[in-house]
Amino acid sequence: MERKIKRFVLGVVIAGIIFCGVLLFLQIREERESEVNIAYDVVTTQGATQGAAENLSVSGMESVKVQGEVWNIGDKEAKNVTVTLIFTDAAHDSVVRKRVVEGADLLPKGAVRVEFDAEYFREQTVPKTEVEVEVQVDWEGKRNSS
Repeated sequence: MERKIKRFVLGVVIAGIIFCGVLLFLQIREERESEVNIAYDVVTTQGATQGAAENLSVSGMESVKVQGEVWNIGDKEAKNVTVTLIFTDAAHDSVVRKRVVEGADLLPKGAVRVEFDAEYFREQTVPKTEVEVEVQVDWEGKRNSS
């Protein structure tokens, strides 16, 4: 009889642990789904552009152009979104930050897309070197920093 009671108690404890694990998993999954999830697409071109090629090459300058858009693919609205482009020019030992979007609200599920563009000018280098461009996106309530 004692053996049956021990097995029953052990079975109830195991069932309780499994039930709590399932509830915890569902709660974490629900929290994860109802978050802000920012996506962006960026195109970068470097060098003298057509039309401006003569002016830039005569002055010894080149440009780095960035065009892009940002949107929210999460389930929660992203408020007060700020997008900053960080141009890292190792050849000239320079880091330049340009804020291209400020104070935008992005609705969930990609309902709103915000376009941006920026241009960075620098002296031409020989041999030609690349300027790295990093995109930093911040919003109200953001938990992590990039």
